[in-house]
Amino acid sequence: MTNTPRRVLMFLPDLDGGGAQRTFVNLAGALPEDRVSPTLVAARADGPARTWLSAQVPLIDLGVRRVRYAILPLRRLIHDARPDVVFATMADANVIAALASFSQTHRPKIILRETNSHRERDDIGSLHRKLIGLTYRRADAIIALSEGVRRELVEDYELEAARTVTIHNPVDIEGLAATVESCRREPAPLEGEGRIILAMGRLHRQKGFDILIEAFAALADSSIRLVILGEGEERAALRAQAKNLGVEARVHLPGFDARPERWLAHTDLFVLSSRWEGFGHVLAEAMAAGVPVIAARAPHGPEEIIEDGKTGLLVPVAYPVALTQAMARLLDDRDWARRLAAEARIAVERFALPVIAGQYAEQIERVAHLRDVTG
Repeated sequence: MTNTPRRVLMFLPDLDGGGAQRTFVNLAGALPEDRVSPTLVAARADGPARTWLSAQVPLIDLGVRRVRYAILPLRRLIHDARPDVVFATMADANVIAALASFSQTHRPKIILRETNSHRERDDIGSLHRKLIGLTYRRADAIIALSEGVRRELVEDYELEAARTVTIHNPVDIEGLAATVESCRREPAPLEGEGRIILAMGRLHRQKGFDILIEAFAALADSSIRLVILGEGEERAALRAQAKNLGVEARVHLPGFDARPERWLAHTDLFVLSSRWEGFGHVLAEAMAAGVPVIAARAPHGPEEIIEDGKTGLLVPVAYPVALTQAMARLLDDRDWARRLAAEARIAVERFALPVIAGQYAEQIERVAHLRDVTG
C-alpha cells in the first residue's frame, strides 16, 4: 500500500446537533493523519456541530437547503478534488454521495456508513428502499454501527456480506471524562434539590421519551427530577403528557445543549428509552462519564454496549413498568449503582476514539488499495 495519506471526502447532510453528526465530526478529527487526509463536506454547514470540528480538518459547505439538492455540487467537487475515497453517513446522504460518485470518469471508492435500523423506521417508502438497495449494493464497503444493523442491511438489501463490517461509534473517553470532572466543580445547570435522571436525544418517537415520562411518573420518590436534553417535533406532546401525569414541574426539557458534559457531571442516572437505535452513542458517553445507566433492549446497539447486571441494566422495549422498577433499584441502591458505573467505565474503553479511528482508517486504506489495483 502507498505511504501517502489517502484523500477522503467525508460527506454528511448537515451539521445539526445529532449523534451521527457529532460522531462523524469527531471521527474526522481523530483519523491518523499519516494514513488519512480527510475533508469534511456538508450539504448545509450552519448547524451547532460545526463547533465540534477540529481546526485541522477542512470544511466545505455546499450551501444547499436539502441533502437531495447536493448531488450536482458534490459531483463537481468530486470531479475537481479527485479523492481516493468518498465516505458518507446517514441513509439520504449515502444515496446522494453514491450517485454523485458513480458517474465520475475517475471514480473514487465509496464507503457508506449506516447509522440506524431501517426495519423500525416508518419514513422510508418502497421507492426509497429500492434506491437505497441499488446504491448500497454498488458501494465498495458498508459500515454499520452495530452488528444488528449490519445483519439487517445484508438481509434486507441483499448485500454481499464480505463488503459489510461493523465498527462501533467512537467515544472521546479521555476528553469527556476530563470535561465532566471539570464540570463537577461548577454549579449544576439545574437548580434545586433532588436527584436527577438524565436522557438525551432528538424529541422523536424513536427515542421513547413518552415511555420514559410514564415510567418516571410512577416512581414513589416525588423529589426526583427528569431532564431530557434535545429538540424535536414531540416537545409539545411530551410537555402535555407530563402535565397530564402530574409531573410537569419535575420534567425539564432544556433543549439542545452543545455541552452535555455539564449535565452528565450532575446526574444520578442515565436512561436510554429508545424504541430502536443504530448504536446508542449517548449511552456509551454516559458510561464514559461514570454515570450508572439503564437502556431498553432496542434494536440495535444497547445489548452490544451493556452487559446486563454488570455494566448497567437492560429492560424490555416500551415497557414502562420494568423501566420504573429498574430506575428505582439503582436510585435506591447507590453502592450497586456505583459498582455498575465503575465496571461500565472500564468496558467502554473498547469504544475509545483512537481505537475506533484506527479501525476506520484500516477500512479506508483497504478500499483505496482496491482502487490502486483496479484503477
